[in-house]
Amino acid sequence: MTYFPPPPSSSSEPQESNDLNLRKLVDTLSDHRWLIVSMTGLFLLAGYFHASSQPGVYQADALVQIESQGSNLALMESLGEQQQGNPTSAELEILQSRMVLGETADRQDLAIRVEPRRLPVVGDFLVNHGVNQGWFESLTPAFMREWLADSEDSDWDNPYVWAGESLGVARFDVPDENVGRKHVLRLMADGNFELLLEEETLLTGKVGETVQDDALGYRLFVSQAKAHPGAEFILERTSSLNAIKDLKRRFEIMPRGIDSGVYELTLNGTDRNQIQPTLDTLTGVFLTQNVQRHSEEAEKQIAFLNEQIPQVSDQLSDAEGMLNDYRAQRDSVDLTFETQNLLTRVVEVENQLSELAMREADLAERYRPSHPNYQTLLRQRAQLEAERDRLNAQVNELPETQQEVLRLTRDSQVNQQVYVQLLNQLQEMRLVKAGTVGNVRILDAAMLNPGTIAPRIPLITAVSGLIGALLAVMLIVVRLLLSRAIKTPEQLEELGLPVYATLPDSGEQAGLTERIRPRRSKKAQEVFRGLLAIKKPAEIAVEALRGLRTSLYFAMLESDNNRLMITGASPGVGKSFVAANLAAVCAQAGQKVLLIDADMRRGHLHHAFDGKGVKGLSELLARRIGVDEAIRHSDLKGLDYVARGSVPPNPSELLMQHSFHDFLETMSQHYDLVIVDTPPILAVTDATVVGKLVGTSLMVVRFDCNPPGEIKAAKRRLENAGVRLKGGILNGVKKPTNSRHGYYGSYLYAYR
Repeated sequence: MTYFPPPPSSSSEPQESNDLNLRKLVDTLSDHRWLIVSMTGLFLLAGYFHASSQPGVYQADALVQIESQGSNLALMESLGEQQQGNPTSAELEILQSRMVLGETADRQDLAIRVEPRRLPVVGDFLVNHGVNQGWFESLTPAFMREWLADSEDSDWDNPYVWAGESLGVARFDVPDENVGRKHVLRLMADGNFELLLEEETLLTGKVGETVQDDALGYRLFVSQAKAHPGAEFILERTSSLNAIKDLKRRFEIMPRGIDSGVYELTLNGTDRNQIQPTLDTLTGVFLTQNVQRHSEEAEKQIAFLNEQIPQVSDQLSDAEGMLNDYRAQRDSVDLTFETQNLLTRVVEVENQLSELAMREADLAERYRPSHPNYQTLLRQRAQLEAERDRLNAQVNELPETQQEVLRLTRDSQVNQQVYVQLLNQLQEMRLVKAGTVGNVRILDAAMLNPGTIAPRIPLITAVSGLIGALLAVMLIVVRLLLSRAIKTPEQLEELGLPVYATLPDSGEQAGLTERIRPRRSKKAQEVFRGLLAIKKPAEIAVEALRGLRTSLYFAMLESDNNRLMITGASPGVGKSFVAANLAAVCAQAGQKVLLIDADMRRGHLHHAFDGKGVKGLSELLARRIGVDEAIRHSDLKGLDYVARGSVPPNPSELLMQHSFHDFLETMSQHYDLVIVDTPPILAVTDATVVGKLVGTSLMVVRFDCNPPGEIKAAKRRLENAGVRLKGGILNGVKKPTNSRHGYYGSYLYAYR
């Protein structure tokens, strides 16, 4: 006999490489487009749900101006030297200090936190979409309400706060040891409430009334409550430091223009009723302390002058008295012209020294002696003192009477000028204090912006969908990179296994497949009810089996018998599907075919014929039934089959008995073709036993499932047992997006 090998897989396209390239990547992504779409949609829904479950964040803004020097009704030079450094930067640091933020937090009671209790998981999502208690109750099935009631051991809707419900707490004082602990405030009928801590009732009271317990150290004032009886709110009194930190985290300063001195203040938060008042309070506190800080200089000067004026007044009275007494004793002594000029000069120097003394007292409170301003004052004082010593030397050269009159007159005039100067400065400082407005101005008062600034639901949803798509693409690419499974007939031929057919993946076959769980088995099994070749004869996979039938006709011409074994390397490759439908196709061509299910462990060919597995091959080989009882007729003329039978404890031993050989010999005489479906090669040895008794053996390989190493191991096991594989069948080939694959396009040609 002449052997005709199967036709090679011809294609004008180059053979597909295992290496990743752009074409293969695009085709693979297109083949898995539904996975990408599904994962993207799932992440879109998850992102939308997450974003919609977050509380809305509102923002208020205000505009302030910080000048480098404050405006006053009097000149500020009298307060001392100009301030060093950048006053604007200092004001910005003061604006963010605990002094300003702490007073704001105290005025607005930001240490009191009220959090409504929501339905688990979906509560925030429902509330943000306006679901109230009545709507939720009408939409919730009775069984869910019963489950909620059992889980909370109370009325099903009691603990949860819905849309439109709120609680206002104006005061909440707790003992120090309970600061930071979460308390539960439960509303009751008629405006009453109770405060609990770890299921222990601490306070009971009524909305609008102050409730306190001095022994426990609690004081609570609920200003308003708009919620159904049974609603629960979580109350927490945080420390002042935590309240300041939270306020600072939500507060932001942004400059408007370069060196303009104008700054935009923004404050965000989830309580829209609290944002604007808080920012107003913050700017008010900042402005007030700024004015007070600038007026402190004038207050210090006023206090200093109030201390000095009485002393100078007493010195002036003493000096005038001593001068009058001396003149009375000397009978009205007058000063000469030269002495009068010397006196004028001496008085000027003494006045200048007095001014320097007051300035030194002011600088000593603000600067160290090493400061440049302080050193300048000391040098001026040294010069004036030297001038005073020179003038005193001239005075000592005068006659004794003139010296005494000059000295007494000098003391009197100096004290008088100092006294007048102090009075003038006191009046000036009072005007300065009254006219101090600071160097901070509020240009725009705080205003709440319409809408929310977060969460940005469209953006989060879009980003989530993009992440889902990227993850899906990454999974596909990683799987493509790591996969070494058989995908083309050329790969099988490289392993020395001629390809007799490539069977496309059939969507119609999926409709005939169902999952069952056999007895005494923990793993579900896929079975098919009905034959695709009978129910869908025009299916492309059936046409491929017709091509296989033609190839087998020539391949089996040189075989010793008309028996064909269909096996596979591993479970789930579709060998039973190939065996059953190939038998049906051959029967449709007019052949008399017998299909034998030799997988006595997990065989399921009987499901395809709506039969039962008992009274089959295992009973026949055990001689419990006869051949006529084991062979069953199908609805298709020319096609008979033998089921697996009851699961025996020793399937391999039954197949090795001479009775199985005799049965096959007999069947070969009565049928044109005998097809034997065997268990997987690598799982058990049954296929090696059957392979010795048949003339032709074909191995089914699943597309993108069986790696080359697995095919090699299965082929080697059969060859070691003396079984020669005739070829292989590539099953479940999925249609690529790029239909230029010749072995797939050839099947499409028949239906165009």
